[in-house]
Amino acid sequence: MIYDLAHEQAALLVIDVQKEYFKPGGPAEVESASAILPNINRLIDGFRAAGRPVVFVRHANRADGTDAGRMGDFSAEDEADSFVEGTDEVEFEPGLHFVEGDLVVSKRRYSAFAGTELEAVLRTAGVRSIVIAGLMTSFCCESTARDGHARDYEVIFVSDANEGPDLEAPDGTAVDHHQVLRSTIVALSSGFAEVVPTEDVLKRIA
Repeated sequence: MIYDLAHEQAALLVIDVQKEYFKPGGPAEVESASAILPNINRLIDGFRAAGRPVVFVRHANRADGTDAGRMGDFSAEDEADSFVEGTDEVEFEPGLHFVEGDLVVSKRRYSAFAGTELEAVLRTAGVRSIVIAGLMTSFCCESTARDGHARDYEVIFVSDANEGPDLEAPDGTAVDHHQVLRSTIVALSSGFAEVVPTEDVLKRIA
């Protein structure tokens, strides 16, 4: 499937490019986050230049955990809390091309659609296609892609503008973040999204 991004109903979703992921030694550090930031910024600049919507998504939960739900089920008991509402770590990474007044959607679950006003924003703008970039690959980005597909949006997942951490398989085997990304894009491209690199997206919206 190749989606036509030449139409004006395409929006960029920039997911969770927050300080928490860039904090050295922090509980949610993603070592590869800095590597994709230039491509995310290229996408932001390209969509702005083309007059297309850019939505910045930010994750935060209450400090007392009363809105966490199942979000904490897979965290170790001695693991430090992350994405705590009101802390500096939930702010956008300073190198991100975000400026005051940009459209921001706050979420409390992996998917940017779950319990947020994102769909109302997209429908109001007449958006038909969503382009997904950000953090983390198999958590918030993939969840948003799958939810977008279920809501009948054309979903474009940017292969070199999504990243996440190394993970651990159920048998304790370490899974490199490159392998996680590959597995995610294989699954998405098989039935949920078109997967393309940054350069391809920019050419289509120019």
